[in-house]
Amino acid sequence: MPPLPLVPLVLIHGGGGVGGLWQNQLLAFPRAVAPDLPGHPEGPGLSTVADMAGWVRRFMDDRGLVPCVLGGHSLGSAVALQAALDAPDRLRALILVGAGARLRVRQEFFDQIRADYAAAVEELLRWWFAPEAAPRVVERARRALRAVPPTVVHDDFWAANRFDLMDRVHEVALPTLILCGEEDRMTPLKYSEYLRDRIPGARLVVIPRAGHMVMLEQPRAVNEAIAEFLRPFETT
Repeated sequence: MPPLPLVPLVLIHGGGGVGGLWQNQLLAFPRAVAPDLPGHPEGPGLSTVADMAGWVRRFMDDRGLVPCVLGGHSLGSAVALQAALDAPDRLRALILVGAGARLRVRQEFFDQIRADYAAAVEELLRWWFAPEAAPRVVERARRALRAVPPTVVHDDFWAANRFDLMDRVHEVALPTLILCGEEDRMTPLKYSEYLRDRIPGARLVVIPRAGHMVMLEQPRAVNEAIAEFLRPFETT
């Protein structure tokens, strides 16, 4: 069982996801919260990473979660990086999972979302998970994707496609943990290595037998890495 840090931990889901996909981390870290971004699945969504980062800052302020450790997965990691550059005083540290300084999405995927959302969901799941991922874990992600409106998922990936901080990540001045599944095809290891090499003092942990949804596929390894990273931030 990982130690239970008292510092607030805010976890932001990825494109097409919901906060509940952090379930294994919410169980391990009682001070963790994982909000649903607007539109996931209720209400209108947001169409830029900057707008999402602004929403997250307001969420933290409204709930007294400042300063906190901010974590994000995939698109959520882009949101975390943007927040770290926009308002570093609100944060203690960053956790970036399945991350990249730039996120590109194939045009064919946008076309598929519009033409056949059910098929787009299945295509996305094939990219999200390692081949040996447990079916029950894949089904959890499938239910989340099906709950989010196709227009919101489209805008999520459109926001990701326009995200690019390759020339600014060196400005991040917070302790940073980077987690990447060894078999991640959506944000391959080289993306995480780029971040590690440019964020001063960043630490990279590669999780074996996991794809892009590493926190679902290998929750014990992810939680242990997070617990070790957070230990210096434990307070009473």
